[in-house]
Amino acid sequence: MLASKIILRFTKDEKDLNQMYYVRWLVLRKPLGKEKGSEQDKYDSESFHLIALYEDKIIGCVRLRSLSQTRGGISYVAVLPEFQYQGIGSRMIKKIIEQAKKENLTTLTLNSRFHCVDFYKKLGFVEAGESLYIVGLLHIPMKINI
Repeated sequence: MLASKIILRFTKDEKDLNQMYYVRWLVLRKPLGKEKGSEQDKYDSESFHLIALYEDKIIGCVRLRSLSQTRGGISYVAVLPEFQYQGIGSRMIKKIIEQAKKENLTTLTLNSRFHCVDFYKKLGFVEAGESLYIVGLLHIPMKINI
């Protein structure tokens, strides 16, 4: 079974980061016609980056960053299309929630693309505000208390 061959771990070097950025761009920005580099921001250096690997290739990623002493933000959740709908995204979110607890965070927030809202609801997130447009796509603010 494929899922048993997926390894989740945090990035450990520049090579990991570069491969992770490429996956982010490929999944989240390229389909929108955005240039490479648009998948990065000024908060990357102060964040936790969880990656999913299959046969030593990064196939998914998610970022966690501290927004305050008790609140964290999840962003840049991406799984390569050929690996989607196999539970990898759910495993990544659960693992990032574990890390958030280790960091003594009690609430996590994210902005979900409209078509992904049900995915997050299944993981315990609830809608938490008015919809907004990010990179030209409708997003719904969501949160979970952990």
